[in-house]
Amino acid sequence: MIIGVGCIASDQILVTNAKWKDEKGKIIRRENRFGGNVRNSLVALSALGMKTAYVGTMSGQPRWKSAIDDFVENGVSTEFVDFDDKSHPAEATIVLTGDGERFIVYNDEPLHHIKLPSAAKVAQAISLAQLLMVDAGICPPGTLDVIKKCSELKIPVVLDAEQFFVEKSLLLEMISFASDPILPINFAKAVTGKEDAAEVVNWLWNQRRNAVVITDGANGCYFQIKGESKVQHINAYVIEAIDTNGTGDIFHGAYAYGILKEMDPIERLRFASAAAASVAVLPHGADRRPNLKSIEEFMSQHPALVVSGL
Repeated sequence: MIIGVGCIASDQILVTNAKWKDEKGKIIRRENRFGGNVRNSLVALSALGMKTAYVGTMSGQPRWKSAIDDFVENGVSTEFVDFDDKSHPAEATIVLTGDGERFIVYNDEPLHHIKLPSAAKVAQAISLAQLLMVDAGICPPGTLDVIKKCSELKIPVVLDAEQFFVEKSLLLEMISFASDPILPINFAKAVTGKEDAAEVVNWLWNQRRNAVVITDGANGCYFQIKGESKVQHINAYVIEAIDTNGTGDIFHGAYAYGILKEMDPIERLRFASAAAASVAVLPHGADRRPNLKSIEEFMSQHPALVVSGL
């Protein structure tokens, strides 16, 4: 089982054909989605055939029952969820533009109330876990202990973080215990204080790592893998993106899938990139879950990604 810890978001999506540079545009579509790094990663993993579970709390108020329903409908177990009325999803409005850009505005007040479930449920979840997914930037108190326990048990920890909602020293400690931190480049630069991609990766490297991956959107990824001292780069698929919202989370989920399927690190990165890209090109309103057939078809229709040294 793959377990996940982090916040859930309730997103109102506003779509326009206008490009970002146009500064304004007509709304052509509205959608309501549940999101958040861990939610999207777990849903992607479930769609790829993996057993998954969310570890956290959720409001029992009728308004938020749909958040639990969303997990159930997408095959994500809620057996490790406790109910707490203040612990409801963060609310956000996301504008998607005609050139694939996005802008997110959100209310972070609910993030102050997210919690882990009971100690017994946390312990049971860890006892069943093959891998832990963590959104370290926005996570409940006690997450560091969960990461440390998984590290001690040699359970892989795939960690994402995009902001400093959690205090920086705590966030750095969580990152230090992850086997596979995958961070967006601008946040990784803020975390490390480094500007050069190779220096960022080197700063993050330690002996607990299976890999360190720094994502840079359409520019691909920078990474280092266990057993090799060099920092490398892999390019991204060239696509006409329609909706990139949540595709970074799909990358994380597909990468975790690759770990459990014992893909080698390069194959894992290619698979994760294809999973994200195959969803980014889908039209608005399409099912935004990856599947093995569409990923395989996407990879067969595009040149293999190239790895190079820095």
